[in-house]
Amino acid sequence: MNRQTISAWFGASLLLGCFVYALVGVFGREREARAEHVRTITFAHWQLESGIREALDALARDYEALHPDVRVRQIAIPERIYPQWVRTQLVGGTASDIIQLGIGMDDEIAARYFLPLSKEVEHPNPYNAGTELGAAAWRDTFLDGMNGGWGYRPNLLDYYGVPLSMFTTRVYYNRTLWRRILGDTPEPRDYEAFREICQRVLAHAARHSTPILPIAGSRANAPMLVDKLFHSQTQRLYQRINLLPHLRPGGADIGLGLLRGEWSLRDPAYIDALDLMREVGGFLQPGFQSLGREDATFYFIQGRALMIATGSWDSPSFRAQAPFEIGVFEVPAPSREHPRFGRNTLGPLSEAEVGTGLSFGITRLSPHPELAIDFLRFVTSRAGNARFSEISGWLPSVIGVEPSPEIAPFLPIADGYVNGFDINLNFVGPDSHRLIQASQFDLIGPAGGVDRFVSTLERELPALLRSDLERIVRDSRHNLARQDVIGAAYLLLPRFSPAESRAELEDRRSRVLEGQVQQESYSAWLRHELLRLAAVPPRAAHSE
Repeated sequence: MNRQTISAWFGASLLLGCFVYALVGVFGREREARAEHVRTITFAHWQLESGIREALDALARDYEALHPDVRVRQIAIPERIYPQWVRTQLVGGTASDIIQLGIGMDDEIAARYFLPLSKEVEHPNPYNAGTELGAAAWRDTFLDGMNGGWGYRPNLLDYYGVPLSMFTTRVYYNRTLWRRILGDTPEPRDYEAFREICQRVLAHAARHSTPILPIAGSRANAPMLVDKLFHSQTQRLYQRINLLPHLRPGGADIGLGLLRGEWSLRDPAYIDALDLMREVGGFLQPGFQSLGREDATFYFIQGRALMIATGSWDSPSFRAQAPFEIGVFEVPAPSREHPRFGRNTLGPLSEAEVGTGLSFGITRLSPHPELAIDFLRFVTSRAGNARFSEISGWLPSVIGVEPSPEIAPFLPIADGYVNGFDINLNFVGPDSHRLIQASQFDLIGPAGGVDRFVSTLERELPALLRSDLERIVRDSRHNLARQDVIGAAYLLLPRFSPAESRAELEDRRSRVLEGQVQQESYSAWLRHELLRLAAVPPRAAHSE
């Protein structure tokens, strides 16, 4: 028997062995799951970063130790296919008991496929017994009161997601490469120092014919840097937008303000923000807008870029993979004293509005919803969240959990001023967002520029903003119709319920009606403004 035949038989035997091993494992789990005394819950997510699966697995084993008749299984799905996978599982009725909420989902999916948790979050978390959080409502044990991310959905007037962490953005840098190129230069505290460092890196790369970038970028990473800088230039501009419906305008208010003539795409602050974005874009690799997150990571880990801007979630992975020491600093926005960009800023950007994330919801078809809720209570208790944070290296979401020294630099900075809006106008809707994203090459590309980008938006954006705002009105109308049924139910339930539960039902009814009134009044106001603008062109509105 020749060597080639031996190799072929060896490969076939190895493949067959792996198949048999996997088959035995699958049947073993199926047999365990079908045992009468065993209940199994599964949870799915897309977090493949270093330490996350280990942290979640450790919590699952801890929960099983407390509940010997329960088995907890996690399913990790790559981010790129997660939206398609989730939709397929939900529509097919084969979804996990617990699913991470976020990419590829909207309020319609939440309302149709996930359980509202408003009743559960009003009661204390039993796993916090013995701590100062023992008597607090479950939602009040979270750092943001469960209002961030996928916790509370204003359009649905319900809580749907239970958060495990929170996230901030920082600039990571290669300390070894930093010392080689910049010597003992300190970390930049303002934009001018940051800009100078980037220029020195470019000069070093040209002088030594070394392909080293100042910043590794991608369509995922670049916005984390440029959006923060953009926010600094629209801080003052933000204050000019009508504050009647909200003390803090949202995407719809920003878009409507543009249509009403309260600000324009030629406003000096907006132009300066675009200039700043184009300048920073020149410090990233050409074509970064077509690259994925992993491409930027490879540039940085391989030592081909001095810095990368990304979230706190990447810290454990970088520290595990990088063959060099890593440093971090805050995104250095221009100060008031900056000769070029200082006129638009109010001051340092605050992170006080940063909410919680990594939120999990419970599917309506879960065979063990009460068990799924109990597991989420366990992992978001103070002890459970502390264990998660310690193993994962991610920030905690629960009050009173002390972060480790490695993640302390990522804690949100509460001091400072409210941010402005970003280039996407803080997302008015999908139509305007697609245009802005597709036109950014005109802004940052070598043949583009600010004037070319603005001209495109002036020509096409108003119609798309109207389309997005009309969609908001339509969606609000549909949500209100759905909530009318719930409101009517809460109106009648107290009449047929025991006396001890009537107070809780009345409180819930009051909250539902209050949310409906707020949503309906805002929708009516938005519709009124759109009708008014249909008769009065934006330029005429600006002169009113």
